[in-house]
Formats: sequence, structure tokens, C-alpha cells
Amino acid sequence: SSIMGEYVNIICVRAPLRSDEEWRTYEKYKDELLFLGISSFETFPLSSPNPYSANFSNDLYVGMFPGFLHMERDPKGVFPPHVKTLLMSQSDFFLPEMSNHEVESMKGMSKSFDFVFSGTDQDVDNGCVGWASFAKNWSFALQALEVMCKPDFGLRGVLVATVNKANTTSCPIPPSCEGTMVQTPFLDQGTFHSYLKRSRFAFLPQVYDASPRVITQALALNVPLLMNRNIRGGWKYLVPRITGEFFRDLSDFEVSLRRLLGQLDRNEYKPHQWTTERYGNKLAGARLLDFVRTNFGDRVDLPEGVTALIPTGA
Repeated sequence: SSIMGEYVNIICVRAPLRSDEEWRTYEKYKDELLFLGISSFETFPLSSPNPYSANFSNDLYVGMFPGFLHMERDPKGVFPPHVKTLLMSQSDFFLPEMSNHEVESMKGMSKSFDFVFSGTDQDVDNGCVGWASFAKNWSFALQALEVMCKPDFGLRGVLVATVNKANTTSCPIPPSCEGTMVQTPFLDQGTFHSYLKRSRFAFLPQVYDASPRVITQALALNVPLLMNRNIRGGWKYLVPRITGEFFRDLSDFEVSLRRLLGQLDRNEYKPHQWTTERYGNKLAGARLLDFVRTNFGDRVDLPEGVTALIPTGA
């Protein structure tokens, strides 16, 4: 974790330890450094239901660190009592900047696209089946696309990272969506943000995603969400009628989509305002600093005048 560019003696562990060397390093330094868990990968600290992932015991990591920055709805049901917990994700930090003036000027703009879906290009050569496609819930996304491409909606979308890096193969999409979807390879942040700004909403079908940065990026750019209610991390950012709408599954997807489109037509969402009042480096960093000071003040060396702790690599 860094402060004003300075490092402090805290290590955030954001995924299962992968090698004997990582375990040895942890054992060697766990007393002199403060190790905190942070949910940033699948369902970590719990084992992943992804059939393409390596499994481990659910008991292995939940009590391993003295503190955990988590995304659980019920932390008491997951962590033992000795673990200090804070509802915090990597996606709370490093929000894209957007001035209030830009937010206002975008309100009247007609958008090029109805929605953006941020996929993954890792399985494209494999028919879009594999670890990454499971993590993004691509099989459900295809069913949802069938609905959004129906004539009574006829939505235009951007399916990011559904084309391989060589730009030769793309994930198959429903025939009814041909001509209304733009499929892109993996995009750099700036290009991705420009697609977000030109879209009316971001579509989040995934479940096993712990810290979907696309959520806070979209909200900070004043783009509301259509989000799977079962998502592991990121549910805390969705407030119906303010930052977007939830759906449960295909049975209520169309109803949620209609509600979202109606609210959009009336310009009633306030995602930028809601998010920037609660998240970003300054606010989240102050929260993390307070958590560390309160629970582990005797174990960390904090420089004088520090106002925020920010996990690097976030």
C-alpha cells in the first residue's frame, strides 16, 4: 500500500497463493509485515465454483490474515471472529475523472450505443468456452442478447474483448444481433472509456467476479448499470433508480431492462454523483487508513500527515 507514493509495511493478498515460493515468502514475513486479504479474484477467499479453476478448502484463507477487505453480503457467515473485516474492493479506487460540467453536457447528447458489455478475449480461439467466459457468464449473456436484439428493443451494443488479439476470430452471437452489435478486441483503458461514455448503460451479466472495475468506471463516467443480482462483488454499487437496475435471471431480465430504459429516457439516474460522493482514492483511501489505524495501529509504520492508504496495483 502506498501513501503519497511512499510504501508502508502492508501487503494486500488478492488471490490464492500459487506456488511454494509464495507460501514460503508469506511464512517468512507474516509477523513483520501486515498481511491483509482483499477480494479481487473470483470468490476469494472462498474456493471458486469455476470448473476451470484450481480448488482449495474454503477454510484455508478465511482465517489466515488478521484483516480482510471483502465483498461479502454476510461477512460474519464467512470469516472467523478474530478477523477484522471491511467492505472494500480494489474497484473502490482509481476512478476515471469526469468534471460536473462534462456530466451535465453529456446529458443532452445522443449516444452511439445502448450498452457496453466488457468480456474477455482469453477464450475466443476456443469457441468462447473456458475459465474467462465462465467468469463473465457468457452463456447467459448470449441469452440476454437474444432479448435485447428482439424487434421491440432492437438495442445497439458494444461487446468488448469478444474478438481475439489477432482480430481474426470473434465469439459467435445470436443471428438476430448481427448488424446491431460492434465486437472489439481487448481495448486499452482510454478507448474502453470512450465506448462507455458513448453508451447509455453497462451490462453486467457476471456472477463470479469479485471486483469488477468496469462497474465503478462506468458509474464514475455517469453510465448506469444493468447488473446480475447474484454478482459476488460489486452489488454494493447498485442502488435501484439511482445507479441502475438489478435482474435475477432470464425470467425478470426483460422487466428490468424495460425499467432501466424508462428511467434512462427520463434522465433519472445519478451514477456519477452517487459514486464520487462515496468512492475514489481520497474517500476509500481515508476509510482504509482508518481501518488499519483502528485495528492494527501497533503493527504499521505510517508517515506523519498521512491522509489515505491506497492499494497499489489496484
